[in-house]
Amino acid sequence: MRWVTTTVVLENLRSSNEAAWKQFVGRFRGPIVRFARDLGLGPEEAEDVAQETLLDFVRAYREGQYDREKGRLSAWLFGIAHRRVLDAGRKMARRPRALGTDRQTAFWENLPDEQAARRSWDQSWQQAVLQQCVDQIRTEMQPKTIRAFELFAVEQRPAAEVARELGMSRNAVFIAKHRVLKRVLELTRQFESVS
Repeated sequence: MRWVTTTVVLENLRSSNEAAWKQFVGRFRGPIVRFARDLGLGPEEAEDVAQETLLDFVRAYREGQYDREKGRLSAWLFGIAHRRVLDAGRKMARRPRALGTDRQTAFWENLPDEQAARRSWDQSWQQAVLQQCVDQIRTEMQPKTIRAFELFAVEQRPAAEVARELGMSRNAVFIAKHRVLKRVLELTRQFESVS
């Protein structure tokens, strides 16, 4: 599977084709849903927030309002998503009381301030970027290389133990770690950069 940079994903949005929309949603829906859930919305409401956020961004992008010089893409999406989460909270408050007064009250009582919401967003964004990078790397590298990385770098098992378990040299374990980390950094830069 060929990795597509965020710049290409956004450029593809200039046309109104379904494949471009699916690619855009596939890349950015996850962190928005996670963020909305972290701020107290239910699964359906979080999905609605993600859909509305992405549609709002695409409209703004096609109208030329998104300017890379005015801020990172993640900051734009955060601003839209945060407003949409607040809108969803207001909609919950207007629902008949029988639909869950406790849930409506809990949303507003537990809603973090904007700075805490920003930290939640940044964490959701970073997790999504890392997950997409790792998913891509799995299509590019041998399973043994990935497994060596997971055991050594993630689980922090000794290199000698990983080498024995996978039937490779200690040096090969270090090389696997280096290769995967190098690729994660490359893909992260491509994901984050919009030119």
